[in-house]
Amino acid sequence: MGSTGMAEAPDPICEHVQAAKAVYDYGQFYLYSGASDEIDYSEVVNRAISNDGIAQDGSLLIILSPHQNNFAMSLRVEQWTAQPPDDLGLWQEAFAASIDVDAFGLFYESATTVQNLRLEVAPGRYTALITGRGFVQRGWPGSTTPGDEWRVRLWPRELTRREPARLKSWGG
Repeated sequence: MGSTGMAEAPDPICEHVQAAKAVYDYGQFYLYSGASDEIDYSEVVNRAISNDGIAQDGSLLIILSPHQNNFAMSLRVEQWTAQPPDDLGLWQEAFAASIDVDAFGLFYESATTVQNLRLEVAPGRYTALITGRGFVQRGWPGSTTPGDEWRVRLWPRELTRREPARLKSWGG
């Protein structure tokens, strides 16, 4: 029991980590669960462009990157028992949102790729923290493998959904 007489919440534990190489092009990548032909991807991309780099339609999240592309991006996906410790100071870009993962699973893809990378995430309702770093300049980074990396942290959420929002923007 803590000093308030209430049981203290256990420290968050990282239950699972997946490291992968991913591809993105046109400065955007998608996280989604479930297939839907009803979603107009171009409309969601346009909302991300006008709404600070992130937009959502159902279980589709679109995130914009400062770089135009990276054909060998390091992607790390972490599944936590509760909200993880804050380390935003280590990242140049940060976004937060809610995402529901169904039995179909959670996938990563980008505009011109057919990678459809399956992410090792159990079905559930999550808060997502998406962070990126290692940017060299906005737009064309001078290479198709500029070295930026991204991380997706997921932890269980209650019923209240978090609207997609930018938490941090790289000044480059």
